Amino acid sequence: NLYFYSHAMNFLPLASALLLLTSTTHFVPACRALANPKPKTYNYFAFGSNMASSTMTNLRNLSPIASTAAILPRHELRFNIPGMPGVEPSSAAVEPVGNDASSDDDEHPVVHGALYKLTEQDFTTVCQTEGVPFAYSLHRCRVIPYTGDGKVAGEDALRRALITKDSDGSTTSQTNGQSTTQNLGVSAFTLRAARNGWRRGKDIPPSQSYLNVLIRGAEEFRLDESYVRMLDVMPVGKTWIGDGLAEEMLRMAEQRQV
Repeated sequence: NLYFYSHAMNFLPLASALLLLTSTTHFVPACRALANPKPKTYNYFAFGSNMASSTMTNLRNLSPIASTAAILPRHELRFNIPGMPGVEPSSAAVEPVGNDASSDDDEHPVVHGALYKLTEQDFTTVCQTEGVPFAYSLHRCRVIPYTGDGKVAGEDALRRALITKDSDGSTTSQTNGQSTTQNLGVSAFTLRAARNGWRRGKDIPPSQSYLNVLIRGAEEFRLDESYVRMLDVMPVGKTWIGDGLAEEMLRMAEQRQV
């Protein structure tokens, strides 16, 4: 028995080698996958100055993998991140609204913006440059991507997403409260105010310069006309020099890249 056992153990390496040679098609791809794991990516929904692709590429030195217009249901655009008074008074954030399960999604505000697909490194840079977790907190959400037309493409995309086909082919609207948005669109990260006091407090009107960068991004992605109009008439805060520094900072970043 000992003789057989010892010889069997000597044979095992040879048997393993033969098995590997005869199963190359299965083992080699697996080894390559282990050696080169698929890079992790993140969906990031931008609603403020990051909507402008130049902010992402020139100011933050990022390289988005993909980008598109998108709409975030049951959230509202806020300007509740305090900045520097007289210079850049505030920055934008989003806050969830409408926890009443008896109300329809159409009755709640939405936020339009840009959905970026980012590498793990670039997503980390966004978090660092945005001041997570001190100014902002990461907020998981679901957004509906759409191809902007500068008219009503976002509203149409949301309406289509809220419609589902029953098994018998009839069409019904999924407006049964908070659960409606849990399965819509794609999962993404966005940013909300880090402090509860900011979330509950009043908005601080931003500078005209900051708003202009938002409008630039909204027009670039051809967000819905009604949303761009809302940004156009947004109240602005007082600034000591000019309209603020946001546009100038972006312009200087663009010049450095030339």
